[in-house]
Amino acid sequence: MSEPVRLDLAEAEALACEALVASRTSAENARATARALVAAEADGQGGHGLSRVPSYALQARSGKVDGHATPRLEQVAGAAVRVDGSFGFAYPAIDVAIAALVPITLEHGIAVAAIHRSHHFGQAGAHAERLAGRGLVAIVLGNSPKAMAFWGGRRPALGTNPLAFAAPLPGGAAPLVIDLAMSVAARGKIVAAEKAGKTIPADWAVDADGHPTTDAKAALAGTLLPIGGAKGGALALMIEILAAAVTGSAFGWEAS
Repeated sequence: MSEPVRLDLAEAEALACEALVASRTSAENARATARALVAAEADGQGGHGLSRVPSYALQARSGKVDGHATPRLEQVAGAAVRVDGSFGFAYPAIDVAIAALVPITLEHGIAVAAIHRSHHFGQAGAHAERLAGRGLVAIVLGNSPKAMAFWGGRRPALGTNPLAFAAPLPGGAAPLVIDLAMSVAARGKIVAAEKAGKTIPADWAVDADGHPTTDAKAALAGTLLPIGGAKGGALALMIEILAAAVTGSAFGWEAS
């Protein structure tokens, strides 16, 4: 068995960046992506952290993700922008969106950015927190590949569809950040458990036959369960419409 390796954050970011650059990704996109993954790891969100580096690298190497994509921003209204991720990693597109949102909000009092044709966007709360750090109240939401059935169904159709909120606090305190998936547990946590060979709680998911399971691999082959039963399923559908239909993106059941 190999011994564990201890890295500081800068070393971890450099290693993740090198892996992506070696997998058909530009240095600029690799830096933005590695920075987000290491930040998630540092926040204790391993499902959105370094565990993603191998799959991100393989997806860039295979061409599923364009590692050299350049996000393109279009101002579609006074307070609204649309960012085309150009089938690249999401983090460079999010950087472009956040850079645009701050001055627009200061001018209009409100702003919205819609991102489409992008990859997995990781820790939703981190993006909201960046805006709260600039003195803004932020809501971030997104859809994801199918992992959860419509309420009462057995076949995955909706994503876990995370929702995050952040607001600044007075006195220089860290912002209030709320980040949750519409499933009982984020799919990333189950992916991390499967990679680590660990079990999961029995109320997180059902297997392909609709039976509760503690086996992470069986859960990934089955369907996740929504928070709050039918209410969570309804919220997931609302986010699916906002994040996919309104932005012109793929629905969860269409994504590979």
